[in-house]
Amino acid sequence: MFFRIEQRIGQLRPDAFTAAAIVSGYAAASILIGLVIAAGKPVPIALTIGAIASVALLNAMPLVVWAILAGVLLVVGPLAMFVPSLEKAGWLFSLFGFYLTGAAILHAAVGRQRFAAPLPIFVVYAVLLFVFGTLSIAYSGGTLFEGVAGIKRYFQYFGLMFVLAIVPFAPRLIVRWWHFLALVAVVQLPFALYQRIVLVPAREGMARVDAIDIVVGTMEGSLTGGGSSSVMALLLVAALVYLLAMFREGAISVRRFALLAMVIMAPLPLGEVKLLVVLVPLAITLTFVDLVRRHPLRFVLGVVLGMAVLATLGWAYLAINATPGQSVSPGGSALRGIIEATIAYNFGSMGYYGTGLNRTSVYPYWLAHHHLYDPVSLLFGHGLGSSYEAPLGGAMGHMAQGHPWMHIGLTAVSSILWDLGALGLFLVFALYLSAAKCASGLLQRAHPGFDRAFCRTLYVTIAMLFVMLFYSDAPIALPSQEVLTALCFGLIAWRARSSMQANNASGDPHAS
Repeated sequence: MFFRIEQRIGQLRPDAFTAAAIVSGYAAASILIGLVIAAGKPVPIALTIGAIASVALLNAMPLVVWAILAGVLLVVGPLAMFVPSLEKAGWLFSLFGFYLTGAAILHAAVGRQRFAAPLPIFVVYAVLLFVFGTLSIAYSGGTLFEGVAGIKRYFQYFGLMFVLAIVPFAPRLIVRWWHFLALVAVVQLPFALYQRIVLVPAREGMARVDAIDIVVGTMEGSLTGGGSSSVMALLLVAALVYLLAMFREGAISVRRFALLAMVIMAPLPLGEVKLLVVLVPLAITLTFVDLVRRHPLRFVLGVVLGMAVLATLGWAYLAINATPGQSVSPGGSALRGIIEATIAYNFGSMGYYGTGLNRTSVYPYWLAHHHLYDPVSLLFGHGLGSSYEAPLGGAMGHMAQGHPWMHIGLTAVSSILWDLGALGLFLVFALYLSAAKCASGLLQRAHPGFDRAFCRTLYVTIAMLFVMLFYSDAPIALPSQEVLTALCFGLIAWRARSSMQANNASGDPHAS
């Protein structure tokens, strides 16, 4: 009898096993979906629908990319602010991000269309970081849920980077995504105006509410204060860099540049983003750095322009937010108070939230709690999610619980040190610095016009993203910045591997 069964199995067609596996998988998935829907809970139902949609869209990856860009940069933020009950809708786009990782792996294995150029080394660093972070759950002292939540926060949009690095998308499509980012930058103004004129005055004076932090544009925010205003600032400064780069290439007129620059920069003084003191000079300097030797006068003019922009934004912010009787002149009480407070909670002994650590003291504190006699924690950290200090009383990481009210995960760098140790931080720095080097090389070889402005903007944006690692935990906690970061890395990888011809680099979406 066993001989006959074995003989029949041997006579089966090779694709019969694949078909049986697919049918079994669909049957199991159908049962699981039925149970989830029968439970009647909206979040699991939404996640299940998102998973089904992600699988269905694996053969339409451009649609998934569009969904992530539009969903995270335009939809999730306003939903979280105005309809808090739908805040978990952002998990749908997070699932799309993870499914793009799977799509990139499948395309690398069986895809017909491939890049001729090798994979940039910084993408390899990203893969190593992804694997290392996932494996950190094995030695973490926290719960499995803590590790899984950490993976979701750190790597939910790495798939966007991977798919752009693996799949040879048409240049026309890349240009459309790029122009969509420009549209997102322009859209920030009406949202920021509404938030500053209507929402901020209505909530000033409320207990435990920092009203000015509500000005976040379409990025993540909350009516109780606190939000991703720094991500809005990052996007707007990057858009300004692109305008300057296009102006340098002679692609836009002076009048059009001035009009667009005013629209893009107008939201910045409406909120409070002191990071602009670093981002704007850095962006202006790197945009014109090649002119230092060839045209030093132009470079000096660029620096003067950057300082003028900063001074204008600073004065506008003080004028908008000054209370009656405060002086907004240089040396006035408003300016002096802001400078003193900024120094105190960035470089002094004051905690950023009034208690605990600040952006500089957080690193000596980590070093004081990690020594050579415990090399595992020093080199490999305590596992993903260990330093996470959840807002609104959510689940905290086990190391954050062990250091209450200290805010050990205040910045992305400090979080990485606690979660993945010195080795994890090395991989992150290698990822950013290698990408910056790659972008610099692309800029040197770029075609005149749109292509050179495109590569210059990517190069400057990577530098600003590196600075953001030391500013807050947004690079590993806020979907909006994670999407912008993954997109920047992915576009650098795509441009490095593409064989885009001069006519396709002209910026014409209809170029063949």
